[in-house]
Amino acid sequence: MSMECEICGVDTPSPKVIMVEGSRVTVCPRCVSHGTLVGNYGGEGTVLQKRSRYGKEDEFETVPDYDARVRTARQKRGWKQEELAAKINEPASSIANIENGKLSLSKQMAQKLEKALGISLFETGSEELKIEKSDAAPVTLGDVVKIRKR
Repeated sequence: MSMECEICGVDTPSPKVIMVEGSRVTVCPRCVSHGTLVGNYGGEGTVLQKRSRYGKEDEFETVPDYDARVRTARQKRGWKQEELAAKINEPASSIANIENGKLSLSKQMAQKLEKALGISLFETGSEELKIEKSDAAPVTLGDVVKIRKR
């Protein structure tokens, strides 16, 4: 089975599936280094997954301004950091570090904060991207993004 790499566009007989910024991407062996290897492509949309020694983690992405959203929502309710911490059963230092952008949110912490504050902290993925390419080749991810060297 042969597939086209979603990053560079080359036709590859042995496609791999990687995770790049929370998305599954089918790539050629050369482009595997641009993400985390999930497994081999099994055809018809299936992936032959490798086992992770850490177990399967849920993929999620928080909004970039999570710190400001948490702080603003807390202040609108007139709560101190200690009060919010008590409501979600977390240390007050965690709330302070979240509001200062020093602590990344776990999925569980984000869900607790969303429920307590009535806000949304997860990306919706509704952003649309339009690309025009002059030649007849299909557009690949490599055409869209600037690939960082690791």
